Amino acid sequence: MHYLLTFRSLTYAQRAARILERAGVTAAVSRVPKAASTRGCAYCVTVPARYREKAMALLAGADLKPERVLLRHPDGTLEAAV
Repeated sequence: MHYLLTFRSLTYAQRAARILERAGVTAAVSRVPKAASTRGCAYCVTVPARYREKAMALLAGADLKPERVLLRHPDGTLEAAV
């Protein structure tokens, strides 16, 4: 399973991914899937489930909080994470 951390722009997603990568957290930037997009042009950073807490703490420390956090199940379905 993976978490999708959504951001309002590509720039914010790229900044978040750089912060995570520097700390040893695998992160990939992509567009938010259409099924989960509430805005036209949003981007996300995908992180493995095991790194969720570390990723959230790192981003909070950098004052770069995601707009939404989604959980992607192995079958591809998405759900809002708490």
